[in-house]
Amino acid sequence: MTDAISDEFERALAGLCSDDRLRAIEAGSLADAETQWVEIDALGFTDALVPACHGGVGLSLEEAWPLLLAAGYAGLSVPFGETMIARALLVDRGWASDGGCIAIARAQHSDEDAVTCSDVSGALLARHVLVERAEAWLLMPCERAHSVPGAYRPHVSATLRWESANEAVFRLPRGAESAESICSAVHAAAMAGVMQRVLALTVEYASDRRQFGKAIGQFQAIQQELAVLAAQATSTVMAARMGCAARGALPDPLLAAAAKLRACEAAEKVSTVAHAVHGAIGITREHMLGVFTNRLHEWRMSPGVESRCAALIGESLLDSSDSAGRSLIDFVRARLTAGDVSGGVTASELAEQAE
Repeated sequence: MTDAISDEFERALAGLCSDDRLRAIEAGSLADAETQWVEIDALGFTDALVPACHGGVGLSLEEAWPLLLAAGYAGLSVPFGETMIARALLVDRGWASDGGCIAIARAQHSDEDAVTCSDVSGALLARHVLVERAEAWLLMPCERAHSVPGAYRPHVSATLRWESANEAVFRLPRGAESAESICSAVHAAAMAGVMQRVLALTVEYASDRRQFGKAIGQFQAIQQELAVLAAQATSTVMAARMGCAARGALPDPLLAAAAKLRACEAAEKVSTVAHAVHGAIGITREHMLGVFTNRLHEWRMSPGVESRCAALIGESLLDSSDSAGRSLIDFVRARLTAGDVSGGVTASELAEQAE
């Protein structure tokens, strides 16, 4: 059933995410972005994690993760995965969806009442941002925020600031979940999809570009580069699947951190190899490669970054070793494998814990 759902979504995205439309959205066309989101949301996949009793599909994150992969491959500019999880979190607390797109972010620590979120992916295309602030989630309206364009995608992402937390249109207590773990799992899956698309673009170019009478993909040096790219992309897909291994709508923090760490490590190599094979054409506005590699670089810098993911895993390892005398192998088997997904909990369970 999951394969059938993801296949249907992939076919729909192929028609809704043309190269021209993606370029227009990345260049700042809000009309194209709004039209695309209405068409995407009408398909119903954004409610995949919402329980059936609330009108959703009721899938777990483990079942729905191919949708995140497909969204990355197709090049969706909007925060699709974040919206899926945000809706699952909010609907259990009585919030009625208005059909808008929702980004997810963590507020910077501050003694002031102002709420600031740095480098929010897709913020300029979202209607709200679900902000983690202290022990609460705040649903902040993007239209009321002061924004500073992001470094990699200035027409899509931004740093946002609200003068007061009272501007939230909805709030709920925060349980064990965090914006960092949610974004790590979602972005790792999206990065895996992007890397698959970058691989496809690079293989296609290497097959079409001819030098000395034959395709450059026939040269051993290029074949070696393509092999490295394929290995990095494939390992990221496997890591992303592990990061989304949860029986509920929310990821396990350690698995999400491990997936994002692998995706970040691979992103730099994938981007380097792809641009090297494409040569100068890869950095032109006319080529789609830069659209996708920009996303890899942006998501590397979004929560959680490589150092934070590595620190989280290391701290957990040290705590585990101190308390139970476990070895590194014991820790990996117990906490960094997707065989037992009991660490993932449903949004309803987390709401009950918060109460």
